[in-house]
Amino acid sequence: MVPVSRFVIMVSEAPYTSLKPYTALRYAASARKRGLETRVIFFADGIFCVKRGVGRGSQTVGDFEEKVRGLIEEGILVQACSAPMRLYALTEQDLIEGVTVAEDVIDHTLDEQTKVIWL
Repeated sequence: MVPVSRFVIMVSEAPYTSLKPYTALRYAASARKRGLETRVIFFADGIFCVKRGVGRGSQTVGDFEEKVRGLIEEGILVQACSAPMRLYALTEQDLIEGVTVAEDVIDHTLDEQTKVIWL
């Protein structure tokens, strides 16, 4: 059995439709603390979770953008899938600073050393 060294979290939910995007951030922080190379990929409607300004000033769920920036500062790679970005006509400038674009999302999930969860 190959030991797990990478953790990928795939998030497809838009912000405020459920708590799944927030859960993803908690999982990512936990995996990073355990020494795993950690990546969070937002795809489908989940890309709106990494759009600049999301949750800014929220009195209920908090500033999602601030939470994402915190993960990036901890060394977690946060990405937006390029396909829905094209679909919704979003550019890299629309994303939270530090979020990168993933061109081949599936490539990051297909090896034995990577544990993947889909939210």
